[in-house]
Amino acid sequence: MPIEIGELKVLVVDDNVVVRKLIELNLGTMGFKNIDVADNSSQAQEKISEKPYDIVFLDWNMPGKSGYQLMQEYREDRVNDGIAFVMVTAESQERYVREAVKAGATGYITKPITPATFAEKVQKVITWLENRAASTKTG
Repeated sequence: MPIEIGELKVLVVDDNVVVRKLIELNLGTMGFKNIDVADNSSQAQEKISEKPYDIVFLDWNMPGKSGYQLMQEYREDRVNDGIAFVMVTAESQERYVREAVKAGATGYITKPITPATFAEKVQKVITWLENRAASTKTG
């Protein structure tokens, strides 16, 4: 069953306000309505503890705990298996992509963000969420 994009809860975590706004704009264009933002991992942890998110967009490099480290911590607890973690980063080398996927990233988007590529990658994440929802209902 298709997921209603407007009902998905999204968290955007990036220390750069311009990038956060750009991601918010792109998500809004796609029909997302429930978008929260955080400018560091500490804020992200507070928000995640307050409400469940369907998708968390993480910048790899941030002051303090990196988005990669934050994702690793959440992936250690199986209760977070249904959250789609998407790295949005300037780290474009293949080894970073492999590392992120191995650590549990659902998607990987490199900066600079282009609307077409962003929409394509986010659609794959939505498909992943739909497949997870279908498999948890049947199994």
